[in-house]
Amino acid sequence: MENKVNVFETLNSINVKDKVELKAKLSYLSWAWAWAETKKKFPLATYTVFKDENNLPYIYDENLGYMCFTTVT
Repeated sequence: MENKVNVFETLNSINVKDKVELKAKLSYLSWAWAWAETKKKFPLATYTVFKDENNLPYIYDENLGYMCFTTVT
């Protein structure tokens, strides 16, 4: 468990203030930027993007909008 805490603490300590964008009045951090920072700290990190039954990497909900689901290891 301690290893996971260290990963979180390491990534959580990265200053993202100058990389945060506003989209539709919501704070947004680019996945590409965040992933690049993750790989700098943890070069062996990987991620998986889940696809729906139509092989799309996202789902659409009328109330919530578009969503994608990933896991990071």
